[in-house]
Amino acid sequence: MINAIDPYSSLYVPSQRTASKELDKNAFLLLLVTQLKNQNPLEPMENREFIAQLTQFSTLEQITNMTKSIQDFLKLQQGSLQAQAASLIGKHVVVQSNQITVANQRAESIVFDLDERAPVVVRIYDSNGNLVKQATSGVLDAGTHAYVWDARNDAGLPVADGTYTYTVSKITESGEVLIGGVQAGVVESVKFKNNQIYVYVNGKEYPLASVIEISQEV
Repeated sequence: MINAIDPYSSLYVPSQRTASKELDKNAFLLLLVTQLKNQNPLEPMENREFIAQLTQFSTLEQITNMTKSIQDFLKLQQGSLQAQAASLIGKHVVVQSNQITVANQRAESIVFDLDERAPVVVRIYDSNGNLVKQATSGVLDAGTHAYVWDARNDAGLPVADGTYTYTVSKITESGEVLIGGVQAGVVESVKFKNNQIYVYVNGKEYPLASVIEISQEV
């Protein structure tokens, strides 16, 4: 008498495995062999179905490996950026800004750079977005300028202490062009929060991306 031989018995020999929540290569092969052993002989699976499964598994594995590589790269990049940002402490920087503070009825100056001769218009808004003050200059030369606000609104009344936002635009033949404002000072500290990097200049917080010029302390 000749005993029946399982044609798939030599394809896969299970080894001692520890419990895992992930579907790795060995688990996939085990599932594939089990599927072969328990398929309906009258309706066997076609080759293209196996090929499709193998292709899906290969694609999933490649995506998983690529995702891990990207995550590792981002961690290294974040660490490098943090180290570079920390080296800014004590350096003199120029940052893009759109905020000024009023304290004891005195306002900070609004500084801006003009790349050509043109008039400018400065608009100042309160915390609710309401226009508080609008001022239009005559023609200014190219270069750095400052607008000194007297902390009064368009009606001539004093405004409350607090933080205000502003816009600076140059007036050209084709209309107004937003140029924004800048602030300069020494980086006092660097802060990391919510995967973002911030620098503190003159007691204010600015995103690292707002730094447009760096130099030694003056």
